Amino acid sequence: MNKTPTISGFTIVRNASLLEYPFRESVLSVLPLCDEFIINCGDSTDDTAEIIRQLVQEFPHKIKTIFTEWTKENQSGGFQLKKQSDLALQKATGDWCFYIQADEVIHETDHPAILRAIQKASIRPEVDGILFDYLHFYGNFSYQIKGRNWYRKEVRVFKNHRGIEAFRDAQGFRKTGKRINVIPSGARVFHYGYVRTSQSLRKKAEQMAQWWGEKATKSPESFLLKRHVGLSKFLDSHPQEMASKISQNTKYCDPIKGKRSWDKNEIKNAITLIWESIIPYRIGEFKNYEIV
Repeated sequence: MNKTPTISGFTIVRNASLLEYPFRESVLSVLPLCDEFIINCGDSTDDTAEIIRQLVQEFPHKIKTIFTEWTKENQSGGFQLKKQSDLALQKATGDWCFYIQADEVIHETDHPAILRAIQKASIRPEVDGILFDYLHFYGNFSYQIKGRNWYRKEVRVFKNHRGIEAFRDAQGFRKTGKRINVIPSGARVFHYGYVRTSQSLRKKAEQMAQWWGEKATKSPESFLLKRHVGLSKFLDSHPQEMASKISQNTKYCDPIKGKRSWDKNEIKNAITLIWESIIPYRIGEFKNYEIV
């Protein structure tokens, strides 16, 4: 009889409220799948630590916490995000690791697909991880966006104790610097990082710039949400954990009312979308994984 694999969830967070991350919703969306969940809390200046303490009180036998200081050494390439993700990963004891970022949420209807993929991959030693499809929301909860600068897939679940670490800014993971072998799960990651007002977008950019060795010196106009190609109405359901936030969706902007900006990136996005409507292959797509 095959052993049921154990799953360790993990995440990093710093200034969740200040940066308007759906952090609590993110954790709760994967918690039913996990035997334990590790939260690495950075030195926040808002009520993030209190949010975490409340989660620990609600789930004392699942949630484990570490508190760290985000330092300024080696700021290039989002190194601090990798460092902190790896620190949380090191605490994982399960057979599998489930990484979720503070602005990502998993739909409860996708839980069975995730578990099926884990069971399938558990008996295939050549498989390292599970691939997820991404839905990127932009401006508000009613619009999603696609394009060359929006990644379509990424690894969020992988086998533990294989030397797998966060890569660059922890968008994905690699094994000894090489792409990891994965199978698709068909499950989705709902990414809400750009469900913001222009003021919130600027605040996030100013906070995150320090971890990239940059200065947030852009003009206020540069943070106005634009009407990009690749925008479309989202007609499906959001995760249940997001219901409260969505019901309060009164302050976010309507991206369709934004200005168009036909710079070189926008032209590339338009060409990519036309190409992919004919041939479902993205030329030169950045990947941290190989599908096997």
